[in-house]
Amino acid sequence: MYRRLKIFRDGTKTFLAASALLALAGCAAVAGLDGDTSKQAEAPDYRVGDRWEYHVKEGYRLPAVWDETWEIVQIGAEGITVQVTRKGENIDDTRTERWPQPGLVSQGALMNIETRQFNTPYQRYRFPMRAGDFWSQRLDTVDAKERYGQTPNLITRAWGWGKIKTPVGEVDALKLSQNITFDDDDPWRWATQGHYELWYAPAVNNIVYAERRARYSQKGEQRGEQFEISAQFEIIELRSYTRGKP
Repeated sequence: MYRRLKIFRDGTKTFLAASALLALAGCAAVAGLDGDTSKQAEAPDYRVGDRWEYHVKEGYRLPAVWDETWEIVQIGAEGITVQVTRKGENIDDTRTERWPQPGLVSQGALMNIETRQFNTPYQRYRFPMRAGDFWSQRLDTVDAKERYGQTPNLITRAWGWGKIKTPVGEVDALKLSQNITFDDDDPWRWATQGHYELWYAPAVNNIVYAERRARYSQKGEQRGEQFEISAQFEIIELRSYTRGKP
């Protein structure tokens, strides 16, 4: 389904009415979080064999459903190697992520599952993380499919701490928001915008819950109109966490 939206221009920037509403909703959702800046998420001490199992739903009416396993398979001088496996109905694939150090990604996914090479490592997390932290980055990537451009812009903010109930128990988690603008606009469409909400829990050295939404807009025939199309709606929930041997 397409939704007709008005667009507003300010210099070279384009603001969507829908994006403004999302921003307001995000601010309202922050109420009740613990903003204590003395609490922090330290850099994890990863081990070979660390394993996270997630349950993932992608889509709206008839979502694709799969189980996704992240496992650290190697740690060496060049960093950390992670194997990511998905299994579900008509889904069975494996990809590899490479982390030079905790929080940094030199090879991995940014949106969906396509693997990118980051010429300058992507700062997925910035340890130690505290409520109120903020960072931005212009990414320099090489994507074999070249679907979402080569220099997306990333803005990450840490909002505060909350209690999250998971199959591994109730944990303290830091709420992060990530806004990504891909440089894939052309004469027929505006750039893809990603809006991600992540809950990072130091107790499991990873996220315990995430919602990932992305959309782009096709340019309408009439001035000031565009048609918004969902590119991603994904919910990720941690099902289990296994610590590797010392």
